[in-house]
Amino acid sequence: MAPTLRTTMAAFAVGLALAGPTRAEETTELALEEPGATPDAAAAPADGADAKLGATESTEATESGKTATDEGIDLTLQDRIKAVARKTFLKAGRFELDPMVQVTVNDAFIRTWSVGGRAAWHINDAFALELGGGWVPPGFTQRLEPAELLKEKLALINIDNQLVGMADIGLTFSPLYGKGAVFGDGIVNFDGFLSAAVGATFDNGQDVVHPAMTVGIGTRVFLTRWLVLRGDVRNTLYPQEKSLISTLQNLLFVGVGVGFYLPPDFAYQYEAARVNPNG
Repeated sequence: MAPTLRTTMAAFAVGLALAGPTRAEETTELALEEPGATPDAAAAPADGADAKLGATESTEATESGKTATDEGIDLTLQDRIKAVARKTFLKAGRFELDPMVQVTVNDAFIRTWSVGGRAAWHINDAFALELGGGWVPPGFTQRLEPAELLKEKLALINIDNQLVGMADIGLTFSPLYGKGAVFGDGIVNFDGFLSAAVGATFDNGQDVVHPAMTVGIGTRVFLTRWLVLRGDVRNTLYPQEKSLISTLQNLLFVGVGVGFYLPPDFAYQYEAARVNPNG
């Protein structure tokens, strides 16, 4: 009797073990046969995750600017968003006229004031061809005290030849452009330039005309789109001869003036890079 009971219980346990997987498979098949259930429904979460990943990659590519395009014109993101502010004043292709007043500051014996001006054509924002000159009106030359004393005692200083004018033609180069604050709330735009020129000086001596060479530095302060303030420091070298004695004159001029630009306005031109569709 006991062996028969054990045998029956063992057979019952084996039957349950064999029936378990079959019922699980039947449950799965029933779930798939329910209305509205499809095999793709189980894969839907994975597909949604892939879509979010693709959107994220597309957003990152747009932010990087490598494949971003402007509607129909294929502009890169870097060209649509400028990181550096544009210049507020453009000189390329414009004429500049500068009435000026200047004075010598390095002559210990004579101080000379002159009125004149400069005219320039700007090839681009950096380089310009420039023509300038000045005239010393009568009475604008002042003999300083050291000159009078030396002339009376030594008679060696040549102060009889007085400068009456100068003219030159040359090139200016503007490597510097910037802006600064004025009184904390105003913004001033300016540039700095170097100049070199050849020309002549004129005096009332025996040889009226003397070849000259001039170098200088200067700055412009831009007030409007056509009006500037200009300051120059120019050094002029020229030979001078009297009584068979030749000397090399070195005059340092400091000048200020107001500049006018023609045409009085300008337009910005953009040269944007295009996206290469082939990478």
